[in-house]
Order: sequence, then structure tokens, then C-alpha cells
Amino acid sequence: MGKKTVLLSAVFAGGVLLSACGGGGSGSSSPVSLYFTDDASMYPVVNVTVYEVSLCSDPACQNKVQLFQNTNGLTVDLTNLNGVLQYIDTTTIPEGSYPRLEVVLSQQANICDNNGQCHDAVFTDMDEKPTKPNVVNCPPGYTDSNGNQLCYIRYNGVINPTAMEKLILDFNLKDFEVNTTTTPWQITEVKVSPLTPSEANASEYKIHAVVQSVDTGSLTVSWKDSTYTVNVTDSTRCEVMDTNYWGQDCLNQIQPSMCVEIKSQEDPSTTDTLTAVEIEAKSSEKCGEVASGGNYEGMHTEVKGAVSNIDTASGTFDVSGTDRTTVTVTVTSNTYCEYGGVHYKGSDCLTSLQDGWNVEVKLNQNKEAIKIEKAS
Repeated sequence: MGKKTVLLSAVFAGGVLLSACGGGGSGSSSPVSLYFTDDASMYPVVNVTVYEVSLCSDPACQNKVQLFQNTNGLTVDLTNLNGVLQYIDTTTIPEGSYPRLEVVLSQQANICDNNGQCHDAVFTDMDEKPTKPNVVNCPPGYTDSNGNQLCYIRYNGVINPTAMEKLILDFNLKDFEVNTTTTPWQITEVKVSPLTPSEANASEYKIHAVVQSVDTGSLTVSWKDSTYTVNVTDSTRCEVMDTNYWGQDCLNQIQPSMCVEIKSQEDPSTTDTLTAVEIEAKSSEKCGEVASGGNYEGMHTEVKGAVSNIDTASGTFDVSGTDRTTVTVTVTSNTYCEYGGVHYKGSDCLTSLQDGWNVEVKLNQNKEAIKIEKAS
């Protein structure tokens, strides 16, 4: 897979020009791969839309080198990145250190609670604090091509990503503070910071891509300028319209133009052949596209909390969230689960579950578990 050349300029409707000036001034360039990750959150879903990630060679971020840019905006659920690196892009940039990192994103976010209710939320202006080296600003007139308000989050600190050829951006959701008494909800505290690969503590990778074709035992997908062959094994799980499928049955549900999330143990920045552990159908904006391939994601809800009252006779258990809500979950023969890297199906998900574990559960409309994951 060939490395991509960095996009050096882009203009938003707000009239902001992004120019390209390098970092350390060595005159050499190196490829850098960008990933998103997160730690943990009390909320089961936090969707944000990212337009651009750049490194700045000056404190005011007037001179930038882009690591990622998408004029449609890339919607990311930050709660699904605990222990996982979502591959975003690889670009070639001038070597050296940069004093700032900037993320441009929509002011609008979406946060869901443990009752399955999703709430509009907005980022608010925020000054830097001693323990949170971030500034958030949403200047009037700073908009995308459709007039949607944009904000930038800046991390203030020296960054040298070319030394490791990786930049992992951690959104630190556990340090987000949200005012839930307003309409819309207000995100009043943010901590975004870069990590080294050793700090990320991730064992799997995710990539969101558009299906090009489906073959026996594999499919072909594309993301940005790259094309991948994705191999499917008998143990590969596919989730389409809130139903799990395995192996070839999985491939039978996949269609060209679908946006899919692929989880694998291979790094998409270093290979164009992946073996899928999981494939989940997603809405088009998760692939940075205007809706075109249909939405096969289903109508599920997600809950997060501590396990209690496991009842193997009835096939149920309770999940108690930090917001003091309790949801009774039913395990069926179609339930899939992952506990500490070990995968189970059906009733084994219940018998292998333990009281007190923190879990994330995806539920269909009947409160039946589609997927259970042990959380940190």
C-alpha cells in the first residue's frame, strides 16, 4: 500500500486558509500514521464529527501541516475505542517537533445515556487549565461548506510524531465534563492529548471503509486513497441490521457501497490485507461520506455499567450505570461477547460473565444483547 502525500491546503466557508509550514526545519520528510483512541466514559455513545487534524509550527496555529482532512466530516463514536486504535490516515510531513496540535470538529455532538435516549450536545469555548493543556474555541463565522458551526481543540505541547511514524490521538473521555441541565447539553471540559504507541495500550485496530466488492472468503474495501483485501474466517462476526452472522453467512449480508467497521489485529497503515475479527455495518457518515450506501446499522441502543443479578435460568442479567439506571438484558443464541480478548457466543456469554464486571452492551429493540464487551 503506497503512502499518501499530505494535503497542504483547504478552505472552509469561514475563510480560514490552512497553509503548510514544517516543524523542525531539517528539510527531510517522513510518513506519519494517525489514529484515534480513547480510555473510558460513563456514556455508552459519544459521537463527534472531525473535519481536520493538523500539526502547527507556531503557537497561534497560523502555519499548519494537515494529517487528516475531510470536507464532509468523519463521525466517530469515541466510546468504541477503548483498547483499540482507529486508523485515520497516513501522510508525509516535514520532520521535526511541533508546538501545537489542532483538531477541527463540528460544534454539534451527540451523547446517548443508559436509558437509550440520545441528546444533542455542543462544545463550548474553554481556556487552558493546568491539568488540561487544551483550548477550545468556536469563532463566529468559522463554518463548513454547509454553514455548520465548527470549533477547534488545540493541544499545547511539543510533539515529534516523525520519530515514531505514528501519532495516536486520545480523546480522554473520562475527563470530559458535560452539563446535562441545559438544552442542548454542553461539553464544558475537554482533554485531548497525543500518545506514544506504548502509552496507547491497544491490541487491535479498527478501520472504517466502503465496500467495493464481495467474493468468496473475502471482500474488497476502500478508505481514502487505499484499497484493502479483507479476509473472513469461520470465526469472523458480522453485524448487519442488529443481527450477528459468522463466516460465509457474514459475507452473504455484505453489499457494495456499505460503510463497514473492520476490527483486525493487523495495522492498516502497514498492510493492505486484513483478517477480520469483526465487521459491523455503519451509517455513511462513519466513513466520512454523504449518505449514499444506505444505513444497515440497525436501531439498537447501547448501555454501559456494572453487572449484577446474573440469572442463567432466565438468560438475563442487570447492568447498573453510574447514572443509577438499571437495565435488564436478555442473552439469546445470537448474542456475541468478548471478555478480555476471549470470544463467546450464545449462552456461553452468560455463564462466562461475572458479577461486578463493567461491560458495554449493544441491545436490539427487545432488550436482547447483540454484543457484550468487558470494559475497563
